Amino acid sequence: MENVTERKGFKGFNEDMTNRYGQKFEEGKTYHTDEEIGFGNDKYGFHFCEKIEDVFRYFDPENIKIARVTATGNMVEGFDDYNEYYDMYSAETIHIDHILSREEIVLEILSGSPLRVCRFLSTGFKLNSEEEMLFRSKFANDGLVNTFLDFYVREDKDAFKKWCKVM
Repeated sequence: MENVTERKGFKGFNEDMTNRYGQKFEEGKTYHTDEEIGFGNDKYGFHFCEKIEDVFRYFDPENIKIARVTATGNMVEGFDDYNEYYDMYSAETIHIDHILSREEIVLEILSGSPLRVCRFLSTGFKLNSEEEMLFRSKFANDGLVNTFLDFYVREDKDAFKKWCKVM
């Protein structure tokens, strides 16, 4: 466990602003626990991710609300064995800074690296045609991002086969 002064990130919620355990949250409020911080059934804390695309691993991408959060106090960093990277945290105190609109979510993703964009596209979040064009415009010269767009947005099941032939 590390004692961190402050860490910014993103927290996902169900449409009704409840977390996966049924606790209700509100924008602008701060939440705290005095229990042992960690992950699992016998530990407590408020979970959040540093990277917005990682939040989609824990909630249905079509029925999600995402908030910018500020966590303070003791925190534990989680390791995702399946994806083999760190990004989830459990904190003793979390403030719900701002609930993001869909447009803000898309703009946040667009500001990321091509790898982060590909990770986002694979979550199942459905881009509309205007959003797809924003991604294609920004990543016009990135074959992998465009292959992910073809596969996940346009549902072209052969997109990766076509991309591999070009490579």
